[in-house]
Amino acid sequence: MTSHFQKLAEGINVKPLLRQLERHPDLWDAHPWRRTMPGSPHGGMTDIWVRYNDPKNLGPHFNDEHVPVWYPAWKVLQSTLRPLIFDLMARVEGEMLCAVLITRIPPGNGIKPHTDKSWHVDYTEKFYLTLEGGPGAVFACDHESIEPMPGDLYRFDNRERHWVENRSKKRRTTLISCIRTDMFGRY
Repeated sequence: MTSHFQKLAEGINVKPLLRQLERHPDLWDAHPWRRTMPGSPHGGMTDIWVRYNDPKNLGPHFNDEHVPVWYPAWKVLQSTLRPLIFDLMARVEGEMLCAVLITRIPPGNGIKPHTDKSWHVDYTEKFYLTLEGGPGAVFACDHESIEPMPGDLYRFDNRERHWVENRSKKRRTTLISCIRTDMFGRY
C-alpha cells in the first residue's frame, strides 16, 4: 500500500463484463458531459454512466447532494455488473451505493491533473476496478503511481491531486464505484 492507493484485491474476474462491453459499443459516451464540459480534465476519455444523479439535474449543481438513479446502461450490463458491484459493497460494508461509472482511455490519452471537489467526493469512498490496462497505463497521485492490471481493485482518495496517462498500446478501462462506508475511518 502507498499513502494514496490501497489495494483491496487482485484477480477479480472482469472478463464477462468486458465481453458485454464489446457487444454494446453504443453505451460509450451516451452522456458525454464529464468529457465535454468546458475545462474538463476528462477530455481524453469516454465513459458509461451506470448510476449517477438524475440527468434532468444536469447543470452547475449536478454534483451537489442527491440520491443517485440507475441509467439505461444498468439494464444492459446488470448481469455482469451486479456481482462485481454488490460483492464490493459487501467487501467494504457499504451503506449506500452512489455513482457507478465505467471509463475508457485510449492509448496516448489521459485524464489531466485535477482534484475532485463536491458533496459526492466528501460523502463516499472511491473504488477502482481495472477492467483493461497494464504496464504504461499510469494512475498517479502526488509523487506516487500505480499501473494496475485487470482484476485489480483499489481504494483511492480522489480529494488529492491525481491524473492518468495511458502510455501503453492498450486501452485502459476502469469500473469506478463510489460507496458510502465508514470501514476506512473517514467519516
